[in-house]
Amino acid sequence: MTDNLDRIRQFLANAPVAETLGLELLDAAPERSAISMKIAPHITFDGATVQGAIVATLADFAAVASASMVARPNQFIATVGCETHNLAPARGERLIAVGRLVSKPGRRMVAAADVYADDERGTLCLTGLFTAAALD
Repeated sequence: MTDNLDRIRQFLANAPVAETLGLELLDAAPERSAISMKIAPHITFDGATVQGAIVATLADFAAVASASMVARPNQFIATVGCETHNLAPARGERLIAVGRLVSKPGRRMVAAADVYADDERGTLCLTGLFTAAALD
């Protein structure tokens, strides 16, 4: 598990989009992850509300990270499908995405993610299901 956690940290550190969005891994355990993103004006459409596709991107990272926690060494987990629903405006100081594996680990996995404003007890802004493929 430590190797997978290190892989997720390394991936976030090296992914240009993760750096641009300011993504930070808060927590990860088997089949679960939490990633945060500070809300900054350059990711909003009005200076305060994060654009919906960016919120979905945060959810995607958290969902795939939860699937990555059960991957074999040298396996890459990639999103191959998703469905997201924006439920409330994404406003506040930061967003927290909590990802969890829904299906059993395997070549194809389904993971879910919820995105909250400010903390995990904050406003639920988005929920989504993500299909991930384990690639060798």
